[in-house]
Amino acid sequence: MSYGKEVISVSINDDGNMFAACTESGLRVYNMEPLVSKLNIDSSIIGTLGICKLLHRTNLMAIVGGGNRPKYADNTILIWDDDQKRFVLEYTFASRVLSLKLRRDRLFVAERNRITCYTFPGDPAPEKIFTIETGDNPNGMCEVTPCTSATELQLLAYPGHRTGSVQLLDLSTTTATTFGGGSVSSIVDPTINNKSSSTPSLISNTVTSGASVSISPTSVSAHKSEIACIALNRTGTLLATASRKGTLIRIFRITDENSLRGTGTYIPLSPEKVDEFRRGMDTAIVYCIVFSPDNEYVLASSDKGTVHIFALNETRLNRRSTFATVPLVNLNGSYSVNKFTLPAECACVCSFGPDRQSVYAICVDGTFHKYILGKDGNPCERDNFDKYLEAPDEADYIFM
Repeated sequence: MSYGKEVISVSINDDGNMFAACTESGLRVYNMEPLVSKLNIDSSIIGTLGICKLLHRTNLMAIVGGGNRPKYADNTILIWDDDQKRFVLEYTFASRVLSLKLRRDRLFVAERNRITCYTFPGDPAPEKIFTIETGDNPNGMCEVTPCTSATELQLLAYPGHRTGSVQLLDLSTTTATTFGGGSVSSIVDPTINNKSSSTPSLISNTVTSGASVSISPTSVSAHKSEIACIALNRTGTLLATASRKGTLIRIFRITDENSLRGTGTYIPLSPEKVDEFRRGMDTAIVYCIVFSPDNEYVLASSDKGTVHIFALNETRLNRRSTFATVPLVNLNGSYSVNKFTLPAECACVCSFGPDRQSVYAICVDGTFHKYILGKDGNPCERDNFDKYLEAPDEADYIFM
């Protein structure tokens, strides 16, 4: 692989139809269907990046420096407005930013021992809503619901202080109050549009306000060993977890679908384990867990080079171990209804397609995979394989 092409990290937007690749030559943003390059920002402009998060299909994205030739510190988040071709917001923290989540209304930032939430983009400037102290979180694990509907539970999930536990915070219970720490420099007031038609007004505020959490987080005892991966479904009703062992995927119902708020009344969270799936027998690093938009399936990818897909509703389709009926052999959890293989020990991110029958996998070795789920437990079929670093620009693509 030639110099300047190495992929540092990849991420998929919340809609599951675009992804960003941070490479040693800069930032690239791709459309999935068809696979075309929509944006290429050279490292001479933004340096090399460790993190990039897209805000749906808008002109805004959040980046953090990383790689071999960073231009910006790894404790700083910059918001790039592609309509204006410049940075419009800058957030600075006391320690390295390990991960972030970007929504239309809020920005969540994970450091090793705390998670901070800001209004986004902020009017007239961003405001700190709250900071939560967490247990040791070396990978910056945190998940939030995407805020696409008024009927969704607005949740933040992150590792708890107790080994194997997950904390769930109902974001509707957070209120703004005075709080110290952190700073945000508002360079301009960005517009969240695919095409901006107005000139943003200049702002020079530095914000040091924040918030307290009015209701304590709910704790879920998920595993005996440390948490390695967390996922929430889009409506905030289901939680999936994996531990450092990586052998089991556990599913928790946070609240009943019929209890989703629509009247403004607070609904207490009451998580309970409803299922347990076995990825395999050997220890593995679980890279990602993803729910399908319709909650019919959940998938998990790992360093074993296999993406496992489990049925959530039609659980009879999931395979049972041949040792399940053997006395004294304790093998909890059913096996996947479907699976497909990727390059082993190659980190990847996955998403379900809009047709609910396709699955995408984006790997850091520069490969793009699309598989179609087999019906009634039949094997997956590969629909597309490509090298996304060689994908054509959108302007040069010929639509068939």
